[in-house]
This record gives sequence, structure tokens and C-alpha cells, in this order.
Amino acid sequence: MVVARRLLIGIPSRDPNLGDIVGASRQVLVRTVVALGVVLTLPSVAQSQVGISSGVAQIALVAHIAPRGSIQAVSAERETARTGTVREASVMVRVAANTGYQLVVRGTGVAASRVWVRGVNGEFQELTAGSSVTVARGAHAAGEWDREVQYRIESAGDLSSLPVRYEIAIDPKL
Repeated sequence: MVVARRLLIGIPSRDPNLGDIVGASRQVLVRTVVALGVVLTLPSVAQSQVGISSGVAQIALVAHIAPRGSIQAVSAERETARTGTVREASVMVRVAANTGYQLVVRGTGVAASRVWVRGVNGEFQELTAGSSVTVARGAHAAGEWDREVQYRIESAGDLSSLPVRYEIAIDPKL
């Protein structure tokens, strides 16, 4: 006859908190298994993570400012030629703008003189009181430019100044 005996072997524990550590490990294992079960049973949760990746982000910053421009300076008249009562002269006009522009010369009129100005088309056009001629166009870019304006003047005597006014039209329909 065989007799089975159970023998309990006692192993002394050196850590008095061993039971607490085993209990905490069991809780972590149970929570992990439950989370994995939820992910596997709900495919929408698992699929929502597809396509997410890290990489370099590109950001564009766009600033808008109001279009503006001004006539910074007008040089003294410089005579370039003379034939009888008609003389040719030019001035330099400094323009500053942050967008497209047109430089316009407007006649103010002097009774005893006639003035022609070279337009953007290269031809001289007569200026009368109130009339205007576009003499330069600028691109849609920011900066300062020196523009030469050429004249033909016919007068009985010498004029102390040209009978003209300079204007700038900002962002015109070119």
C-alpha cells in the first residue's frame, strides 16, 4: 500500500513586503491583458493609430501690409541740349514703393512756355495745364528707384523751374 504524504517546505522570506510586490505585479498584468483585449476586439481603436508618424513640420507665415509709396527726392534740372528756343533737360526722381506703381508728371501750365515729356512709350508728349503723362512703371516689388524724366521745353525766356508736378499712383492696374 502506498501512502502519499504532503510535505510543506517552508522557505523563510527575507523581504517582508514580498506579498505586496506580487499583488501589484498581478494588477499591472491584469490591466495590460484587459487593454490588449479591448484593442483587439475594437478594430476602430487599432486602426486609428495607422498613419501617424513623426517628421519635419513646415509652417508658412504670411504677412500683409498696406501698399504705399512716395517720391523721396527730385534732382535739379540738368540741361542736355539746346536748339534755338527749344532746350532739352532731365531730372532724376527717386521713388520708394512696396508694390507696383506709376510715376506720373502733371502739367501746371505757364502762359509763355510749352513743355513735352518722354512717356513710357518713348515718345515726347506735350503737357498742358492739368494734363498728365506716365513716365515710369515699377514692378510689384519693394525698394527705391531713381527714374530719369526727360523734357523738351520751349519758352521765350528761361524758366526758374519746370511747370510740372510729380505724382505716384500705387498698385495701379498695369
